[in-house]
Amino acid sequence: MRHLSRRIAPLLLLPLAACAVHVQTPATERASANAPVTQAQSFMAAYAADLGAGRRDAIIARYDPRGAYLVGHGRKRLMPVDSIAAIYHGTGWQPPASFAWRDLSYEVAGPDAVVVTGLFDWSPGAGRTMTFSYTALLLRRDGRWFIRVEDESGAPQRP
Repeated sequence: MRHLSRRIAPLLLLPLAACAVHVQTPATERASANAPVTQAQSFMAAYAADLGAGRRDAIIARYDPRGAYLVGHGRKRLMPVDSIAAIYHGTGWQPPASFAWRDLSYEVAGPDAVVVTGLFDWSPGAGRTMTFSYTALLLRRDGRWFIRVEDESGAPQRP
């Protein structure tokens, strides 16, 4: 009987050991839940740097390979990436003299989805700054974040 108990006792402990591996502390759970927000914040900071530096190809690579819904000012278009590339490589888009996000909020919409809302200031130069409202849906695919929906709307003109 003693010989049998030495063989069974380790087997009884296996389910307990397996459970212990899956237990998360509240701090671990918070960090895991905040991971998409932290990653989205990094994405948006790098996006701002790309915009400010006029890195056209880096900006284009931030859009979902399937294309992106570009909305705002009463319009909605599903744009394929080659059309987005044509916008950024065309003469109509010029890098800003300065660019800054303001008051960005992040709402986790799923394990691989974050909605970003806020404002940005865009200066074309000569001391002029325009303020826009901003909303984006960021989706994670194959470990990378992409813009799937983007809304940029200018502030109304003051009388």
